[in-house]
Amino acid sequence: MRAQKARLCYNIFMVIGAILALFFALFFAVRRHMGPGILAVVAGVAVYEAFSAQLLDLSHNLNLGLPDAKVSAIIAFILVVGFPMILYLKSSKGGMFGLIRIVEALIIAALVTSLIAPAVGEWFAFDDLSKQIMGWINSVRGPMMMIGIGSAYLDILLYRG
Repeated sequence: MRAQKARLCYNIFMVIGAILALFFALFFAVRRHMGPGILAVVAGVAVYEAFSAQLLDLSHNLNLGLPDAKVSAIIAFILVVGFPMILYLKSSKGGMFGLIRIVEALIIAALVTSLIAPAVGEWFAFDDLSKQIMGWINSVRGPMMMIGIGSAYLDILLYRG
């Protein structure tokens, strides 16, 4: 039983860590302006919080056969990652440079990871420690959004295009 709890906790660390590493590598390697993408992520959160109930009702009408929590997680993922990623990939090349680029890629990766972590939690079983970690991630969402918004505005203001 104890080994199973440790394995579940380990899996949550691995999943969140893998998501963070994947986003960091993507945002660092693609070298696009991050400002519009970050603001789109924040807008996706706002749209999800404002309209998730209506979107969930729409999914009921479509008879998808999935539990509400999983449908809600899919909607959150589409709004917080899907649409902003399209905008990010279509933005112009360039952006920050040097060490600032690494910091900015880490900021947006941490922001997106912290925002989709609850949705990811719908697909994996959580033990007590994992629930505490998710509580901490939820507690840093606000500060992460403020840091991300500040970084986005900085990227937009310093744009050299």
